[in-house]
Amino acid sequence: MSNGKILIVEDEGIVVADLQTMVKRLGYTVVGTAATGEDAVKQAELLRPDLILMDIHLDGEMDGIHAAEQIMVHNDIPVTYLTAFADETTVERAKTTLPFGYILKPFEERDLRTAIELALYKHRMQKMLGQIEGWYASALQSLGDGVIATNHTSQVTFMNAVSESLTGWKLQEAYGKHLNDIFQISVPVSGQSLQGTKTSAMLKNQKGQESSIEYTQAPIKNEEGKEVGLTIVFHSLKPAAQ
Repeated sequence: MSNGKILIVEDEGIVVADLQTMVKRLGYTVVGTAATGEDAVKQAELLRPDLILMDIHLDGEMDGIHAAEQIMVHNDIPVTYLTAFADETTVERAKTTLPFGYILKPFEERDLRTAIELALYKHRMQKMLGQIEGWYASALQSLGDGVIATNHTSQVTFMNAVSESLTGWKLQEAYGKHLNDIFQISVPVSGQSLQGTKTSAMLKNQKGQESSIEYTQAPIKNEEGKEVGLTIVFHSLKPAAQ
């Protein structure tokens, strides 16, 4: 069974034949070849390969980097460049397309194997992480509490619907602003918040109106345990019935 579908974009016939042989020997399916950037864009849309092996310098008006840019607009297909050029200008242009690999010609079959395996693996992981982030976002949106998340510089990166309602700020407006500009609270000196503990406070919304809330805060840590942000979870404290 094939491990993946590969589109080869190369304008030298001998190189195309060698690549096809190597790719098939490695257990992948060559779903098509293209000799120009224009044809590469069409083939990518038609064939939807799992990976594109893209030469940079191609015949025609559209080179491989330009073709990759066009493909990225409409398709989520990883691109690995195969090129004889490693000059600074070419590399910097290539980097803007976020390639999944960059192999210099000439190369050995083992180099191609490694590049293909890593590109396909990285793309699968990115898709999986994107799905997980989507699930988390959906779960946070369904919570009855307000949730605000920031990055390491205290800039707001996420707000759910409840936090938008309580603060008066929409995520589109608040994104990138400092947490203190969005989550404006006053806390009694005796009730200063500690991580993981509930604290009562007065929250001032975007219109200047105040309401009583209870909140907790916790750091967001990366895989190395370094703090990369902060999460605030809060809810309104309704006045007790008389």
